[in-house]
Amino acid sequence: MKRFSILSIGLVVLGLLLFGLNAAMEGYSEPIVLLGFVSFVFGVILSFIAFAKQEEGNLKFISCISCFIVLFLITWFEPFQIFRIITWLKKSV
Repeated sequence: MKRFSILSIGLVVLGLLLFGLNAAMEGYSEPIVLLGFVSFVFGVILSFIAFAKQEEGNLKFISCISCFIVLFLITWFEPFQIFRIITWLKKSV
């Protein structure tokens, strides 16, 4: 049963698509970036749950590594995304 590993990969792909959608759009959309970031965070959490439940197969390793690689690439190419998200959350609360 690789339920958490598959969900983790799915959330990473969803977050990547959301960040790609934001890059393709004209301008900046805070809700799309926020959903992409939340998707990545839940992907990492589900990957660690897969490790804790000792799921079979190598998919848990691929999901964990891909989460960190994608997050690294996003912060490398667009380093101020995190600050924009925090500022948007602080302003809306």
